[in-house]
Amino acid sequence: MQNILFEIHSQLSKLSPSESKVAAYILKNPRSVIEMNTATFAQEAGVSTATIIRFSKNICPEGGFPALKLRLSAETEIDERLYSEINPGDSLAVVKNKFAMRVSHTITQTNQVLSESSVQTAVQQLTVAATIFVYGLGASNVVAQDFQQKFIRVGKSVVQSLDTHLLAAGLTAQTQPTVLVLISNSGQKKDSQNLAKLARDQQVPVIVLTHAAKSKLAKLATTLLLHDDSEENTNTRSAATTSLLAQLYAVDLLYYAYVASNYHASILPIVNSHDVIGRYFD
Repeated sequence: MQNILFEIHSQLSKLSPSESKVAAYILKNPRSVIEMNTATFAQEAGVSTATIIRFSKNICPEGGFPALKLRLSAETEIDERLYSEINPGDSLAVVKNKFAMRVSHTITQTNQVLSESSVQTAVQQLTVAATIFVYGLGASNVVAQDFQQKFIRVGKSVVQSLDTHLLAAGLTAQTQPTVLVLISNSGQKKDSQNLAKLARDQQVPVIVLTHAAKSKLAKLATTLLLHDDSEENTNTRSAATTSLLAQLYAVDLLYYAYVASNYHASILPIVNSHDVIGRYFD
């Protein structure tokens, strides 16, 4: 189970003003909240008891405020500062702990939002495709490259490029079953949206990997693969870190699901590629 302080911190941008007061009080005084009842907590946070109840049900749907206090109590040994962003003067040990917590939270949340049925649908589309086109911009391009090197190893023809004109030409020229995979953390990149529109016009399935379920790109997807969005709710984002890990993790899950569904067709290319690389390039 993910750390509740980090979970609350990651939800800050989505909260109403009154719920933000509740969250801020918990983040500042997690141990004090454990000893409070609803009325006392509401008074200390400067909100109504109804706000406390509503906030608690959102965070702990199964148990509300008692469950919230129980989770806080279970985590009192965790330094509540660890959910926060990197601060000046943080030691390497503190940075390690913060990042480890963020990674753990990212994987847990991705497992929750990444639908098994969506993964299986994507696997089916990749299985029948003669050619797979893959596009991702910025840090998502790293994930697109990772996708390419994985699926080439199981015998798929994968075209990965930053040249949108090349991809557009390829999509319109295909006569065999084709699929387009678009990787975009925000789902707001125009080039990704334009490629998706083109693919849909060509009746090519579009697999979208993103954290933004309500983005324009997500709405153009034939199959939507969601990953964790916690990093997008922070005020400081110096570089793609956990969002990149979430995307790579989702691609790993998709790859292993593909291999499991196409085991006998996949295992020989995997073994052969390993042997060839070892023979000619090691």
